[in-house]
Amino acid sequence: MNRWHARSGNENYSIELAATRIRFTKDSGTPDSFGGNDVPYPRFLRSEKWQSHVAQVFGAQILEEVLLAARARAQ
Repeated sequence: MNRWHARSGNENYSIELAATRIRFTKDSGTPDSFGGNDVPYPRFLRSEKWQSHVAQVFGAQILEEVLLAARARAQ
């Protein structure tokens, strides 16, 4: 399983690749600020919004790694 972490402003972000989906999480350092979304690989591949988010927060190289994993696991 692959996992990446990044910080943008006051927010901590993470991406975790699981068997059937990508888990996105965000928090600002307090337990009540934690939140997340699970996105199936096919949906991520269709979503410009999620791809743009990953590129903006994690960078183009991480986006490429996530796209490669999503393409391989979406089949």
